[in-house]
Amino acid sequence: MTATKGRRRVRKRLSIPLLLSAALLVYTTLSPSPTLIKESVAPMVPARVPESYATQVAVDDFDVHGVRQGSTEALNLRRFPGEGIVELDEPKRHNYSTDGEWVANAREGQLREETEVLVLNGDVRLQYDVENVQFLTERMIINMPKQAARSTASVRIWQGDNETVADQIYINLRAQVASLSGAVRTVYVPQS
Repeated sequence: MTATKGRRRVRKRLSIPLLLSAALLVYTTLSPSPTLIKESVAPMVPARVPESYATQVAVDDFDVHGVRQGSTEALNLRRFPGEGIVELDEPKRHNYSTDGEWVANAREGQLREETEVLVLNGDVRLQYDVENVQFLTERMIINMPKQAARSTASVRIWQGDNETVADQIYINLRAQVASLSGAVRTVYVPQS
């Protein structure tokens, strides 16, 4: 009897490793094959290269009678004629009227060549020199032929100690008229 018990113990010891080996064999044959990791899954896009590049640029624009309407300055300029745009770093736009000058500056801008629309982005500041009025927003669109500016982003307006915040603004730069829309809040400090 002792010899039979010893054989059963050996069979039990051998059966566990055999079961594990069989399970591993079945798993590896039935599991999906591993996929290779590719370096680039996204399609390659050709680099965006400007046709022309300039630094410290200033361009004046005139009406049909030769009167200077404004000027645009930039630290750097990149022109992409296929896209019809000019990208500007640290743009500064001057709009002249008979009564004064509007100056707008921002971190970056984009000039749409066909429509002559200048889109300013990032810390946009528009200032009217005669009244010392300042407008601050994150995005502003200036239509140069129409001498108009608008912002659909929140805008803050300062004049002296007075402050107004509006959801949107439209400014006729030629007539010096600003129209505020959306929620408008004003803090007025009377002069003593």
